[in-house]
Amino acid sequence: MEISLKRYSLLIILCLHFALEAAGMENPSPMLDSLKTKLSLVRDYSADVKISLNVSFIRIPVRTAKVFYKKPDKVRIKSPAFVMLPKKGINFKMQELLEKPHTAVWIKREKKRGVLCEVVKIIPLEDNPEVIVATAWIDRLQNRLIALDANTRENGNFMVHFSYAARPDAYDLPGTLEFTFDVNKMSLPMGITGEFDSEARKPGGKGPEKATLTLKYSQYIVNQGISDAVFKE
Repeated sequence: MEISLKRYSLLIILCLHFALEAAGMENPSPMLDSLKTKLSLVRDYSADVKISLNVSFIRIPVRTAKVFYKKPDKVRIKSPAFVMLPKKGINFKMQELLEKPHTAVWIKREKKRGVLCEVVKIIPLEDNPEVIVATAWIDRLQNRLIALDANTRENGNFMVHFSYAARPDAYDLPGTLEFTFDVNKMSLPMGITGEFDSEARKPGGKGPEKATLTLKYSQYIVNQGISDAVFKE
């Protein structure tokens, strides 16, 4: 069933691709290649980050942490307090998706949070990919990823919005990442620190609800070299 669903989804995308191409719509490959080239400039970075979580049934204070990244996929967040994070969302990198075999279709042009974007649908072509399909909103003028909606094989759906400094540097890393993902009160890890809100709406047996996690970055240090030992727990 899973293979059939994947083939069916791919068939739909390919049909859409040919229909849009026949209508004179855009080929997204040059735009995606340009974005991939820009993203590849960052080999590693560290940064300070403030982490806040907005979900109805628990109130958690803003946390501070240090985040480290190293190509191709090493990520670590150090914090003196427990922080609930969507690990797959944090580890997901647009560059990883673009560097692997995929097909892409330009869908439309629309504004996303006030920014005019090209909307592109991306489907990985490798066997058993973590991301089944992703929709990207790209600011072509600034060559930036503005938002990403990803459906994953094991961790459901997550949406990420990216905000940037008014005066970008050469790497143009985002100043704020806003994740929206599914969370259930019953699945919260043991040891989480926060105050449960008895007045809040309880998810109960109606399935997960949406949580919003906001990461605000500062003091980026880029391409100065980070030891692999940093990423060992």
